[in-house]
Amino acid sequence: MKHVMKWSVSRRALLLVAAAIVGAMVWGGVASGTPPAGVSTKTTLADVTVIDTVKADVPPLIKFRTTDQVEVAQFSNTAQPADPTIGQAAFSSGWHMHTGPIIIAVTAGELTFYDRAGVVGSGCRVTHVSAGQGYFETPGEPILARNEGTVEADWTTTQIIPVGASQRVDVTPGFCGVS
Repeated sequence: MKHVMKWSVSRRALLLVAAAIVGAMVWGGVASGTPPAGVSTKTTLADVTVIDTVKADVPPLIKFRTTDQVEVAQFSNTAQPADPTIGQAAFSSGWHMHTGPIIIAVTAGELTFYDRAGVVGSGCRVTHVSAGQGYFETPGEPILARNEGTVEADWTTTQIIPVGASQRVDVTPGFCGVS
C-alpha cells in the first residue's frame, strides 16, 4: 500500500485553521471536550523548535515543506487495557484534533483509531494498528484512539505543529457512538 504525503505547511495558515477551530468551538457553545479516560502514561521525549525551514521531497511519495519555524514534539505513551475485575475502563484518548500532522508508531499491543477523515454523515473510519505499524493523524480532523485489546499498548507520537499552537484541541463527543 502506498502512502502519499503532501504537506505544505505555512505557519500562518495552520494558525488560522487552529484559531478557526477554537473559535467555532467557543462560539458554537461547546461546554467541554472529551478528555482521556482509563489508565495511561505519557512521557515527553523531546519538544523542540526547528529553527530552519524544510523542503524535503522524495518523489513521488513524500513532499514535506515548512515556511517558518515549527515545533516538533515526541512522546512515549503507554495505555493499560480494561480490567473489569477492578472497574478499570479501557484507555480512550477522548475525541480531539491536532493543529499539525501526527505520526504514531505502535511498539506493543494494538490501538484502535476512530476518525472522521473523508467520512460523510455520522459514521467513522475504524483502523486497527498493531505493534510494528504506524498511523498518520490528519490535522483538523476529529479522532479518538482506544486500547481495546487485552494487553498493554505502547506507542510513540511525533507531532509537527506551528510554534505556539495547541498540541491538542478537545472536541465535542458523539461521533459514531464511540467515546
